This record gives sequence, C-alpha cells and structure tokens, in this order.
Amino acid sequence: MHEGHAVRWIGRYQILGLLGRGGMGRVYRVWDPDASSLLALKILDPHPHLVTLLGEDQARRLFLMETSVMERLRHPHLACVLDRGVHDGRPYFVMEYHCHSLADHIGEEAVLERPTRPLPPREAFRLVEEMLSGLGAMHRSGLVHRDLKPANVLLADEGTVKLIDFGLSKIPGVVFPKPRQLIVGTPYYAAPEQERDPDDATPASDLYSAAAVFFRLLTGLLPSKTSVAALPHPFDGAPWKAFFGKACAADPARRYRTTRGMMQALRSLRRTFDAALDQACRLWHDEPPQVADRLRCRREPVKVRRRDAQEFFELDALWRPRRETINSWVVYPECLYDGTTGLWWQRDGSKDRLSWPEARRYVEDLCRESFGGRRDWRLPTVSELTTILKRPRYPDTFCLEPVFSRRVQRFWSTDRCSYRSAWYASSELGYVGVKDFSCRMYGRAVAGPQERPI
Repeated sequence: MHEGHAVRWIGRYQILGLLGRGGMGRVYRVWDPDASSLLALKILDPHPHLVTLLGEDQARRLFLMETSVMERLRHPHLACVLDRGVHDGRPYFVMEYHCHSLADHIGEEAVLERPTRPLPPREAFRLVEEMLSGLGAMHRSGLVHRDLKPANVLLADEGTVKLIDFGLSKIPGVVFPKPRQLIVGTPYYAAPEQERDPDDATPASDLYSAAAVFFRLLTGLLPSKTSVAALPHPFDGAPWKAFFGKACAADPARRYRTTRGMMQALRSLRRTFDAALDQACRLWHDEPPQVADRLRCRREPVKVRRRDAQEFFELDALWRPRRETINSWVVYPECLYDGTTGLWWQRDGSKDRLSWPEARRYVEDLCRESFGGRRDWRLPTVSELTTILKRPRYPDTFCLEPVFSRRVQRFWSTDRCSYRSAWYASSELGYVGVKDFSCRMYGRAVAGPQERPI
C-alpha cells in the first residue's frame, strides 16, 4: 500500500489518518463503526530497504509472527490484538489506540543524541516498573522484545504503559533472518551483545534497554560510560551509581538476570530517593516573593503550523517556554487569579478527558452555568498557557503543593495546528505539543483579563 493511494476502508475499519510507519508496515488511526471506537490498525507495507534485505515473503512472515505474539500475550502493560484480517492480499491487525507515546512525552525525535525533557523521578520509577512488568510477561513466555525504547512505549489515558512493536522479538524455535546490513534494535538502547548478534539477545538484553530508558527519563541523556559515571544531582549518590553500573554493564553476566530482580533493586532505590527527598524538603525554604512585570497575553485563537510554532510561541528546542512567568496568585476554592497577567484560571478542569471539540463545548457549559460567577470562560491560547508552565526542579517542585490540581496534567488550547489538530500543554513537564482533535485530554478554562480580583 502506497502513501499516495487513497484508502478509505480496510475491512470494516474507516481510515482516519496515518499515525506513522516502521520498517514492517504502516499504522493508521481508524474508526470501528460496530464498536463506535477509535483504534489503531497496522498493515503490512515493508520499507523498500527491508524488502531488499529480506524479500517480500520473509517480511510477511515476520509481520505474521508479530501478530501471533500479540495475540498470545495478555497483560495490562502489553498492547494486544483485537482483530486481524487481510486487505488486498496484505495482512493487518487492529489494536487499541493511544495518542501519546513516551517518546512524544519526553520530546525524543529522530536524532537520538539530542537531549530530552527529564521526568520527575517518581514518574520515571513508575513507568519503568510497568515496563518491567510487561517484559516479565514476555520473558515468562520465552520471548525477548529486542527493541524496547521510548517510541515503543505507549501511554494510555491514565499514563499506563503499553509496550508495542514485537516485530523484532526473539521467539523460541524461530530462526530470525540475519542479513549483515540488518540491525535488530535501536542504537543506544540495544544491548552490546544484541548489536553484535541478534541471536545472542536474552532477557538480560531487554533489561539493559529498560535501564537505558530509565537513565533517559531521569537525566534527558543517553547512557554511556562517561554519563553513567558522572550522574547529575540528585542521582549522583552511591546507590544510583551501583544500580546503573550493574543495569548498564556491557557484560550481560554482570547485569540483573530477571525482571523481578531488577524490580526489587528499583524499589530499594526508590525508597532511598524518597528518604533523601523528604530530608531535602524539611531543609528547603521557599524563595521570597518576587515582583513581576505586568504581562499581556494574546487571547484570539490562531492556526500555527508545527514548523513555525517554536518561533511563534517563543519555545525552546524541547518545546518549553523560553522564559518562565513569575505569577502572582490569589487563590479561591474553584478559581485562581494571576495578578501578573490579569487572567482567571479554573483551578481543576473537566472531570473527564475530552476530545478538542468536546473541550470547546465544556467551556461553553461553564459560561452557561456562570462557573465562579463568570460568563467569559474559554479555552486558553498557547500564549496564555505558557504563563503557567514550569519545568520540574529538584527539590522545590516536589516540596511545594501546586496551586493547580495535580490531576489535570495535559489540557487543550484553543489554538490549532491544522484542520484536524490542536495545540495542548503538559503541566507535568512544562511543554507545548500538538495532537489530533480525537485525542482525549482535559479542558481547563481561562477568563479575563481583568485588572484586579473583585
């Protein structure tokens, strides 16, 4: 199937758009009219380079193997096949659809060497523990994933991990084709023995990849002998160095052997971190309030293409505001007033995650209800959103109770990127991103500006 070919339906599934393509096939966002739900559909369409290396028959065999693996495994942290079929002679399978990948969330793109957005440590711990839980299910079935990386980790609505892309998995009794030019895995994440020979991959190889992802989540960097030996604060203590020294060892015999063993080590490391954070918070003092200059924000919606967005919205290379606003908050039970911008903010947000059109209707309902005594609520512009985004910092981010609800972490803006996508913000990591209207995120309303609170 070629990109220029206008496909409207595959089986009973209506094609809504292309999500991406890998070496083995294309992945589409589809609508299932029988279940009234959005799903993801992957159809065999191997990259020409892969066909040259393997041949069409071998590529088909690997695709069917991936489908078989996903059908066999049922685990909360593994994506599963919901349906399968053949379209125009090409096999396909259908799985649950999730808007966000871990790569999206941390800002990892094609050039892996570029730094990414670090996650709060507790969130990094949780995500890696869930990855290990999913890998454990694979290992107990005799499978080795061989391509664990942020792009192959989807995040469900609650941030739950779903591992995907089992096309390169090592399966007992199955001989994997090994043309010399074929790389199995991804540089920096693949274990050294797997890079030398894919057949040498073992569960310890997947654990190396999990440790590499964990290092990336904590530091925004890729692991190397130099970076592991010089971990940044607050990960520069002996327990951290001992953990990564073992988990990222070049010799698989020196690594953790099982997901259970690595999970126990992670939990011990987490207890050490929590104790250190608790002590840091007891010693830490908030900075005295600063006087902020008055800011005026754009309130009219705009459409900004992705290639123009960093300049237009004044964002850095990781899509975070170049300058952070010093807010002057007045706190009310349901709302917040910022004396710096004159804006009123909803303190929490919508009860449920909403598509972009639903979020627009949600703020209209707030106006009809006179929420907080106001009738001028609307979805915020990116210009307004960037005034409340902060980067996580140790220890103050974790010691202070935020003025906004922690529950609402990703929320829509009124600004669009295209006729079917809009910009959103992440309060957890302080960045701006873009997603299709059908993605589900919270609505958080803004009103004003107003000179002073009444």
